[in-house]
Amino acid sequence: MLRVSQVASRLNCSVSTVYSLIESGLLSHYRCPGVRVSEEQLSAYVESTKREASPVTSRTARTRPTQVKYLNAERLAEAWKQQGIG
Repeated sequence: MLRVSQVASRLNCSVSTVYSLIESGLLSHYRCPGVRVSEEQLSAYVESTKREASPVTSRTARTRPTQVKYLNAERLAEAWKQQGIG
């Protein structure tokens, strides 16, 4: 049986987060002297949080490049010149 602090360490979270999981009913527990969580209960919680990997979908190719509106080449060149870039 694990103490709340041990569960928090294994889940890499705070003790208060473990208590919140217990209060919300997401993490089963026992009340013996103090709150205890069995290895099986912890494993069941971890399994319940796993998600299926979503399939990788290819992005659709754009038919035209993205256009930048209102770009003034002269003002851009002047700004670069002031910053010592161009």
